[in-house]
Amino acid sequence: MLLRPAVVVIRRVVVALVLSVFVGVTAIAQATPAWAAQYDVTATITVGTSPQAVAVSPDGTKAYVANSESDNVMVINTTTNTVDATINVGDRPFIGLAISPDSTKAYVTNWNDDTVSVINTADNTVITTIDVGNMPAGVAVSPDSTKAYVANFQHDNVSVIDTTTNAVIGGPITVGTSPVGVAVSPDGTKVYVTNSSTDNVSVINTADNTVIATIAVGDFPRSVAFSPDSTKAYVAHERSDNVMVINTTTNAVDATINVGNTPAGVAVSPDGTKAYVTNSQDDTVSVINTTTNTVTATFTVVMGAMFLAVSPDGTTAYITQRLSPTVTVIDLRANASASASTDPGVPGISLTVAGPVGRSASEAPIYYGANRVAVTSTYLLTVTGVSNIAPTITTLAEGTIDADGSFSSVTRLPALAPGVYNVQMVGTHVNGSTLQLTSQITIGGVGEFTSIGANIPVIK
Repeated sequence: MLLRPAVVVIRRVVVALVLSVFVGVTAIAQATPAWAAQYDVTATITVGTSPQAVAVSPDGTKAYVANSESDNVMVINTTTNTVDATINVGDRPFIGLAISPDSTKAYVTNWNDDTVSVINTADNTVITTIDVGNMPAGVAVSPDSTKAYVANFQHDNVSVIDTTTNAVIGGPITVGTSPVGVAVSPDGTKVYVTNSSTDNVSVINTADNTVIATIAVGDFPRSVAFSPDSTKAYVAHERSDNVMVINTTTNAVDATINVGNTPAGVAVSPDGTKAYVTNSQDDTVSVINTTTNTVTATFTVVMGAMFLAVSPDGTTAYITQRLSPTVTVIDLRANASASASTDPGVPGISLTVAGPVGRSASEAPIYYGANRVAVTSTYLLTVTGVSNIAPTITTLAEGTIDADGSFSSVTRLPALAPGVYNVQMVGTHVNGSTLQLTSQITIGGVGEFTSIGANIPVIK
């Protein structure tokens, strides 16, 4: 009876150390060119206190958020971006939250009371609570929904839960020191566990639940995610500010990619072409091209980015905020973009129409701007019909370029009838020369984009 209070004291010290990784580093701002179009923020949803782990249901209709200071999980309706339910769980649901692939259950690790709460996703109630190891962190469910793997931070092991009986089976699997992140390969053959204090990844064979390899990685490996084809694993390192790409056949590191300050979460797009990394101390998300292993974009999340989950169709990311009780919803869909000048040192105008399939025309963001254009030059953004006459349907924006010769802004399309349209950005310099950019869009019978033509830059 006297041992338990001492354990509680140790636990709180370790919690403080882990949290210091997130809040004890000075943020480094990353400069973004004023003319660059960024990923669109479509919603900001108020949730509980200190939201951390987040997961999206396999059917994409719900997002679950663990609020570590509120001791609950909130369920977001992804159609309305509103909270539909609040589920009380254990003490400090901090890092681990996973939805079973069959969509029937959610598993939440409770850091302070050494348990896992099992949620029935049909009625948002807690079915049972399972005792696991000390300070359970990450959790992942096998592709066949039969097992859940839980990383126990202070016990340096992994518990395996039988999801049918909701009981821990077998003995704990010993891994490295301070395991945090855990992921099961999509083919179900391996579990990767990030060991934050020994800077390595343990590879578990799911056939017999034994460790078959240990891979040296960067400083404080935090999160891990697999590619859809199970050939690669991406590990984010909080103190190295990078992501390592592991070849899962050889269990060797194939590439190291520098990202932002203190990367916390990592997720791979369903088509495997991109990996997204939340950089918790500079309030950004890095977008990695998984073919070239390079960062192709960086976008800002205002209140800090902790963890993220990508919708099953790859169109949306849900990001928990380090400094705010909110979840930011980001549109990940490909933007059709063009610029009269791709060199930021050369004068030009820019136009990006972000019009993915499934978004109504009036919701589609249009980014436009100019760089190093002569003062008193003018700009005009219009929507026209596609015909020989091409009459202007409406003017979306117009004005005079300000004193620094650069600007960037965003607007939305009006409600438009089905048909083909041009969105056109024209800049007229004081010397009379003109820069013109046009993006052609097609709107379907229900007022949604059915296709997006390539932007065609034309210089007159």
